[in-house]
Amino acid sequence: MVFLFLSLVSYGQATEERNSVRFMTGYVQGGKLQIHSSKIDHFRGVQPYGAGLDFSWKFVSSNAYALCRCYPSMGISLNYWNFGAAALGNGVSALFYVEPVLFSFFGTDVAIRSGLGVTYLDNPHDELRNPDNIVYSTSIAFPLMAGISLDYPVSEKWSLRLVANFQHISNGGTNQPNLGLNYTTLGMGVARKLDLQDLPPPPEIDSYDASKNEKGIALRFIAGLKEPEESESKAAVLGLTAEYYSQFARINGWSAGMMGEWDSSRAGSSLTHNGRLSAIAGHHFLLGRFDFGQTAGLYLMRGHSTHSLWFQYYTLDFGLNQLIHVGVGLKAHGKVAEFLGVRLSVFL
Repeated sequence: MVFLFLSLVSYGQATEERNSVRFMTGYVQGGKLQIHSSKIDHFRGVQPYGAGLDFSWKFVSSNAYALCRCYPSMGISLNYWNFGAAALGNGVSALFYVEPVLFSFFGTDVAIRSGLGVTYLDNPHDELRNPDNIVYSTSIAFPLMAGISLDYPVSEKWSLRLVANFQHISNGGTNQPNLGLNYTTLGMGVARKLDLQDLPPPPEIDSYDASKNEKGIALRFIAGLKEPEESESKAAVLGLTAEYYSQFARINGWSAGMMGEWDSSRAGSSLTHNGRLSAIAGHHFLLGRFDFGQTAGLYLMRGHSTHSLWFQYYTLDFGLNQLIHVGVGLKAHGKVAEFLGVRLSVFL
């Protein structure tokens, strides 16, 4: 879903006209906390609620239409949350999101939403003051959002909106405990169009030229920090991947290769104890100079136990030129993040 965020960023790099129509939306929302681990069963039945204000821009250029075959929206969502339990406290978040339209019926637009941002949480875990909160342990964390929206216009400037979201809040494994806040929400609100401009008809789109596909070998150097469970000290993780990389569509590519890691979170210095070796394969959304990758890895050698035979690795890279890319990556086992790190990619 996050590739939609990248697509809107790439629009900003375009030299074409950047026409947009602005909207402002206010809404109230409520939901239910998802119990994804038996360790937080004491929060079962908790119902978060809050209010939000969105500022959005609907892009109406031909470049925007070419990427998703629609006129997508980009926005900033400001939210207040009461998480429904004293131990979980309250949160204030700001998210950057995108919202491309899937289809329309009877004047109603149905769109998907995805976003990410930063949040302030006022009651993190404390062994003495707040031991029950084991879902977050830092005041600053990072929310991810995915959902669907319906927009029904009632006049030229006003419309009614219904939004259903799944949200996840985590600190990326930089501090423990970090089981994460997962909750589903339903929001109702009113949107006001701030501009008089109407949406233009869909433009003509050039056919895709497969002869321009990019391919080659990529070496990626990785460095990150993690805080192991039952520890208060930070540990470094260093990694190197070697991948074959190939584009197969306008905004899609695939990769496969090997990934080696050195994890200093366990005592000792032997390769068999601190090292990990994995086979990896992934998909890439190629959007301008941005590359959003979703990679799955299978451990061939794990060193110390990771409690899982496989992992996910989500990456966001920016091309400085054709040979050098820089970015960030989040590695996770199932629903739990292991570490957030920086990346340097060299294309051979």
